[in-house]
Amino acid sequence: MKEIDKKILQILQENGEMSMEELGSKVNLSPSPCYRRVKNLKDAGFIDKSVAVLNKQKLNLERPYFVHIKTTSHNKEWTDQFKKIVKETPQIVECHRLMGEVDYLLKVRLKNSESYNEFYFDLINKIDFASVSGFPSLEELKETTVLPLDYV
Repeated sequence: MKEIDKKILQILQENGEMSMEELGSKVNLSPSPCYRRVKNLKDAGFIDKSVAVLNKQKLNLERPYFVHIKTTSHNKEWTDQFKKIVKETPQIVECHRLMGEVDYLLKVRLKNSESYNEFYFDLINKIDFASVSGFPSLEELKETTVLPLDYV
């Protein structure tokens, strides 16, 4: 990948609302060639989509909760049901399958411990788990949507 394309991606990650004129001026291109480069990056799959990043505090979702899940089963039926629940639950903003003592790690956005309690009981009533442990974040030191471009 050319350095100019990396620079375009870096800038767009930080501000996806920037006009082609603004973006072009930052990478020393006129708007038309800049637009073509962005379109080529989209067509090549480097840009999945452009979204608005909402203010978590305004939505009363200031702290994430991290949930460790140990499963009772690893069969396809259980896994398919769990994936469906994860996709249908808007409070779950990330879900990762792990190696080791914990099978899954969820990142959940909730208002407070009372809403976590409701989330917890709703979750365990939908599917069987060996154990579920929740951990409220005390302080969020870093959260970003900006990905490193070192490996392209």
